[in-house]
Amino acid sequence: MKRMLFTPGPTEIPTEVLASQSRPIMHHRTDEYRSIFREQTRLLQEFLATTQPVLTLTASGSGAMEAALVNILSPGDEIIAVEGGKFGERWGKIAEAYGLTVHRVTVAYGRVATPEEVESAIAAHPKAKALFLTHSETSTGALFPVHEMAKVARAKGLLTIADTVTSYGVYDLRFDTSDLDGVVWGSQKGMMIPPGLGYVCYGPRAWAAAEKARLPKFYFNLTKARASLEKGDTPFTPAISLVIAAHAAASMQAAEGRENVFARHERNAEATRAAVRSLGLPLFAEVPTNAVTAIAVPAGVDGGAVVKTMEHRYGVKIAGGQGSLKGKIFRLGHIGHYDAGDILRLVGAFESALSDHGHRVEPGTAVRTAQESLRRATAPAGVA
Repeated sequence: MKRMLFTPGPTEIPTEVLASQSRPIMHHRTDEYRSIFREQTRLLQEFLATTQPVLTLTASGSGAMEAALVNILSPGDEIIAVEGGKFGERWGKIAEAYGLTVHRVTVAYGRVATPEEVESAIAAHPKAKALFLTHSETSTGALFPVHEMAKVARAKGLLTIADTVTSYGVYDLRFDTSDLDGVVWGSQKGMMIPPGLGYVCYGPRAWAAAEKARLPKFYFNLTKARASLEKGDTPFTPAISLVIAAHAAASMQAAEGRENVFARHERNAEATRAAVRSLGLPLFAEVPTNAVTAIAVPAGVDGGAVVKTMEHRYGVKIAGGQGSLKGKIFRLGHIGHYDAGDILRLVGAFESALSDHGHRVEPGTAVRTAQESLRRATAPAGVA
């Protein structure tokens, strides 16, 4: 059976990227590798709309999160962490592992915290040095207003670091013109390559803080990583094949055009959401992200069984809920290398699996609705 991934990560890998990994391994301390590494970095900078260095770490997105945190803080520091899902909660756990004091802005899963709540937390904790938050919360399908929150934090003198693991490649983060001081992401989401690389980009204020930060770091020393990047290198052995894959993927995104990439994700997300609503199902997140659609499992339906049926009968792999949301939501990923045909396969399989497990709808409802959404989104001006 032909199978496709529609999870929030890892995502489908384009054939061009897969082909790039089949080439013989090269040594990383050579001009050949450095040329690829430098070009990969330049393409990532352009996609992020930044002139700041983009650092490549051989680590997951969580490794990039840890690196971004420890390089700007010192023992005894206090931070504010916005939590509305599993990954937002990770910021606080990382900080506490280093003995820092964490003040949390916590909202119910599916809800989105507001800039006003962040402003209240800053007022209540005036010693806080930095704000940590998640843009696209993978575990709930919610999109947090990070730019507005960062603006509040900057006005109060705090740094803002955002987890953009499932928003890089989906949204225009406009880093250099934003109030964000740092962003992190991983390779297996919008980058469209296998897991194993993490990325960190700091702005000028974060780099100034890094000069004074005293939390322990060795492998994740970003000052050393920046110095090595200037020479086209990394401080430690990189994941060579993954860097080559990243170069191939970033080249594909550049060829498509960054604005076209963002627009495609919006079309795919809108079509998926429309299809889900046509099945009589509510979205789980109050402000849904274009990276993944989270849906409440309907009453009387075994959510876990639906996920298994989609994979084993229809060849479509989606994700269920995590932690307290296990069995309560479905998560349909549409981040990365997906086109209109892929979305129709996704919603068609979802409708069929739901029907197999007792959720009755008119056959073809989801596909027809998604088709209409996609047609409207791509119709020439003046064509209904």
